[in-house]
Amino acid sequence: MSARIVLEAAKYISKTDLVKGTWGNVSYRGENKVWITPSGVPYDEMTENDIAVVDLDSGEWMAGNFKPSSELPMHLAIYRKCPEIKAVVHFHAVYSSAFSAFTGDVPCYTEDQAQIIGGRIRITEYAYPGTEELAKNVVEALKDRFGAIIANHGAVAIGRSMKEAIAAAEVLEKSCQIAWLAGKNGRELSEDDIVRLRKLYLDSYSKKIAKDR
Repeated sequence: MSARIVLEAAKYISKTDLVKGTWGNVSYRGENKVWITPSGVPYDEMTENDIAVVDLDSGEWMAGNFKPSSELPMHLAIYRKCPEIKAVVHFHAVYSSAFSAFTGDVPCYTEDQAQIIGGRIRITEYAYPGTEELAKNVVEALKDRFGAIIANHGAVAIGRSMKEAIAAAEVLEKSCQIAWLAGKNGRELSEDDIVRLRKLYLDSYSKKIAKDR
């Protein structure tokens, strides 16, 4: 079941322009195991048996036809730091990737960004892909957020279910597009409004999506 959740999510994001080719990766946590897309396998050719199974504590590759994604350290670091998180989606969409070349944060212009992401989208410090340093930077950027941008690389979204992680990924990319188009003329939500909208989402709107796989 967990392998199918990852496979379906991987195929979905490949059809929605969140990823191109074999770039990006998806994972799902169940108890102390993590199911993650393999390294270098095209999404349209991927099967359930190709999904790698990894021990959450040791990081040991336990099953699957191919080795886990090279970004496994980032996925494991997120799960270890955030026990409520069940899914991670790493993607390389156009607007979030464009912002990955910037410094600072992506402003919070819309209510859905405030609700699902949690406010401004942080951009990490640069670190080489697949490293523990990158994993550490991402975990820091995700503090009280469901999405972040990885410097000169791409973006990552998380959720208490795969549906929520995918929703966060889509809202993050849309938010980057809006910020790009609005530029310096954008009117950012106040911090008080962001806090209230985020609380409304967590306490009410998200009840079903957080429980769905």
